[in-house]
Amino acid sequence: MTAPTPSPAAPSLAAVAEAVVGQIAAWAARGESAPARLLGPGGEFVEWAHYPQPDAIAPASAWRFFYHAHAARQRPAAEHGHFHIFVPPPAGSAGFSHLAGISVDARGLPLRLFTTNRWVTGEVWQPAPALIARLRRPGLHDAEPSDVARWLDGLLILFADEIAALLLARDRRLAGPSGAADPAR
Repeated sequence: MTAPTPSPAAPSLAAVAEAVVGQIAAWAARGESAPARLLGPGGEFVEWAHYPQPDAIAPASAWRFFYHAHAARQRPAAEHGHFHIFVPPPAGSAGFSHLAGISVDARGLPLRLFTTNRWVTGEVWQPAPALIARLRRPGLHDAEPSDVARWLDGLLILFADEIAALLLARDRRLAGPSGAADPAR
């Protein structure tokens, strides 16, 4: 009997942070950013439109993301727009579940993290613990454009603890009198 081959070790947080910052620097050197990569040549931006269109979907994992912005009067002054990141629902369900939102400025620098309740995204509800279990091994890396997808994977890893806290706070906020989260709230 042979010993099992060890799985590759996850990169350290320092290595992930270096990759995230390195990607931002590479885009900046070319006059680009994560939003600019999605908007394409000319950078025309239409409020509420999804970028890319259709949403970016990772073939291997079915994780997905898109970028968009609300009307200027409905978003914080520094925010250019935000990414919505989704994971597949539990087995046997169709659709997707919202994992996290990441707001960025016009340079693509992250400003804030957020989550939503079900009615905002039309998602398949998953409680915080089910979503938190997926944060340490994000699955966007093979979506296109791959540089944006890998950068988002890195942000999810770097901010996993903060996103987990947000998801738990979301569930507490949506909890009814029974203490169970009510995604319709």
